[in-house]
Amino acid sequence: MKPIALEQGYVKTLGISNSAFSKPRIILILGLIALLLLGSCSGHKSIVTWTHFENQTQTINSYRIPVYKLGKLLLLKGAIHGDTGYFIFDTGAPGLVLNDQHFKNSYSDPTRQVTGVNGQIHDARVCKVGQLQLGEVIFKINRADVTKLGDIEKKRNVKILGLMGVNLFRGLELEIDLHQEELRIYKTDQQGQRLADTTGKLVSGKIAMPFKFRGSLIELQANINDHYYRIAFDSGSEILLFDKELATRDKIETRLISIKSLLGTDGSKPGIELRQLENIKIGVSLNKITAMLIDFKNLRSHGLNVDGVIGYDLMTMGVVTINFQTRTFQIKPYCKGKA
Repeated sequence: MKPIALEQGYVKTLGISNSAFSKPRIILILGLIALLLLGSCSGHKSIVTWTHFENQTQTINSYRIPVYKLGKLLLLKGAIHGDTGYFIFDTGAPGLVLNDQHFKNSYSDPTRQVTGVNGQIHDARVCKVGQLQLGEVIFKINRADVTKLGDIEKKRNVKILGLMGVNLFRGLELEIDLHQEELRIYKTDQQGQRLADTTGKLVSGKIAMPFKFRGSLIELQANINDHYYRIAFDSGSEILLFDKELATRDKIETRLISIKSLLGTDGSKPGIELRQLENIKIGVSLNKITAMLIDFKNLRSHGLNVDGVIGYDLMTMGVVTINFQTRTFQIKPYCKGKA
């Protein structure tokens, strides 16, 4: 992937610790905040400003945005209010979420309530934005949610301005290509067809499947040992999460890799199991994949009504295309042997 630019002095190294539990902390802390706690209040929709040609009679209907990889996190370089940094590309989050370390002018919104990880209810914190710019792409955004992302920024040693969630891309078609190191966005008509472009149509070699769009979650169907499960696609998830209770109930065979304890915000130290799952099929077959088995009961009580979450592992299998108009999820497998 592209090396992250060093001119700003925020990145010492592109590499990330091989410790499996630098990410679980993000999944359980950032993931809970982004997916669940802001789910009821991150409805601030954005409009993409499509660049016009000089004659003003034709618009550009697609953009290519460079993707930077930090470990298994996908970052997009952008700017808000003249401040440049990186945004975590996270389709599991509802909308734009900003890092309070860089946006001090946030304020409480008493009309919108959120639930913290410890179960306490409090007013959401928001910030006026105006626009977010990714190269030539401009997102018009009235306001965004603000939360604490400083710990992630410090541990990753990268200037994280926030994360970009799925609501920013509604009405568009996304194409995530890790091999070409870019995110491609396409303008579509009401039927979900790319404007002045035919490459988005279903062609030989592409595996297509419908998805359900529940709230802000892209829900896919997965198959393990002829049992079907609901798996959310989250581009910000570096590891497969799966319901530990379901794995036990359905006697899914896995091989234990390790057990770790994570310190929760409430002081608890839940045991987290990393296991090797022999096979899971989500359009394509993923073999001997590392999975984190956790208790989903608490997550479901907060509205995360799926059996698991997958992101990076699925994107490594091929070019992923998401069409929000047709609710179609496509994977074009990479050629074997290609890096």
